[in-house]
Amino acid sequence: MSSKPAPKRTPSLRPCLLLAALLSISLYGGCGAPERDNPLDPANQEAGASLHLSIPLPKYLAEVVQRVVARLEGPGMQPLVKELDHPPLGPATGTIGAIPPGAGRILTIEGYDLAGELLFRGEQRNITIVAGDTTRVELDLVLVKAPD
Repeated sequence: MSSKPAPKRTPSLRPCLLLAALLSISLYGGCGAPERDNPLDPANQEAGASLHLSIPLPKYLAEVVQRVVARLEGPGMQPLVKELDHPPLGPATGTIGAIPPGAGRILTIEGYDLAGELLFRGEQRNITIVAGDTTRVELDLVLVKAPD
């Protein structure tokens, strides 16, 4: 009776699909500009929106992801790039502030390993930011390279 070793399983995209279902990104309009030392600074009076990100990662990805980067861009605005905080046992989180209201915004999320290689990517297009409103954005994160 010979026993064959079990084939090595590679991670499937199923956890990434679950990740897409759990990914909740809310854009809060009217939250104000980033805090400054001088509360009377006219730049502090400008209304803007904030992007609050919480991206849960499956355990097999959380162990190898070194950086998670969010990029928001669109017409009439400079691209905003934020490296998210990524604790070993929690979701990647961060906030992008001072987002001008407008339509046609594009949100891109990318995760990189220690060598700087892209592991996963997700993108949502045609996001509309309205001052004083909340927008829920969901996107699919696609595994680009299986972790070693």
